[in-house]
Amino acid sequence: MLRILFLVILVTLNLHAAPTTEVLFSTNPSIVKVHVANKDGNHGVGSGVVVAKDHIVTNCHVIADAQGVHVTKYGVSYPPEALIANWKNDLCILKFKYSELKPVAMGTTEILEYEANVFTKSYGGNSIRPQSSFGSIKGIFNFNGFKVIQSSASFTMGASGGGLFNDKGELIGITTVYLNPRGKAYYFSMSVEMIKSMLKNGEEISVTTQSERPFWDNPEKRQPFFMQVAGPIKNKMWGKLENISKNWLILEPDSDESNFYYALSQYYLNNLSVAQKIFKKIIKHNKKHTESYIYLYKIAKKSNVVKEMQQYKKLALSLDETSITGLDE
Repeated sequence: MLRILFLVILVTLNLHAAPTTEVLFSTNPSIVKVHVANKDGNHGVGSGVVVAKDHIVTNCHVIADAQGVHVTKYGVSYPPEALIANWKNDLCILKFKYSELKPVAMGTTEILEYEANVFTKSYGGNSIRPQSSFGSIKGIFNFNGFKVIQSSASFTMGASGGGLFNDKGELIGITTVYLNPRGKAYYFSMSVEMIKSMLKNGEEISVTTQSERPFWDNPEKRQPFFMQVAGPIKNKMWGKLENISKNWLILEPDSDESNFYYALSQYYLNNLSVAQKIFKKIIKHNKKHTESYIYLYKIAKKSNVVKEMQQYKKLALSLDETSITGLDE
């Protein structure tokens, strides 16, 4: 089920290494709380990240159709004077005059690897300071000429527009949406390259009227493939997952994730030899694809090949200690 983020983010403790205290706190000055009021007088909050002098990025769904918008930091309120909007990608940049807030260090997703440690930082609800969550990269998807990052660093309501950071404290994404297809959530962030492009080429407007739906709010067939697969997985509709992943493979035959979801459908359709072949192909290309090791372990277990079971279990746990739960499912 799709959940859009509006109210609160919690600190999550897991077995992934946290950044140093210095790195963690260095990002705090660049995280703001976004306040909105709609035409009915209701109020909402989200998060934002200072990405350049007098420029703060948030998710468009936080401010869409708002009658009033302002951000707060250190007890001071700042009203924006203009907006750069990419409604489809759900990223909006608020432009201010004399905000004097510290811009974040900007990173890149060009060299991003699976299982790299990351953390989120955002405001939520009545939080008086930015909150953090820790995890690692679990997926990297092509999307509208950019990337979308899937991580295990959790966020819930209120984190919309917050930052996803690498272990150097550099911004690599904006926390946007999450899904819950298999009893564990998939957390997606829009890449920092989208922001860089908007800062360079974006056109300023003065209204917050939403002119286009964000990608996650479209009918299923118009959503990106990484979202289309969630429903069939949750409802165990493996034939539908097979069809979606086949269409994905036509457009992206060399993608680790298009291949993974096709292999996943074959595993649950009991075509184990096909699934095994594709999972092995994935780990040959991407030695940090933990999910593929987990399913190779499961196939070896079904076939009672003890040596391979031990091998794939060791590899999965070396990448992500929390994967023990996936091995035991």
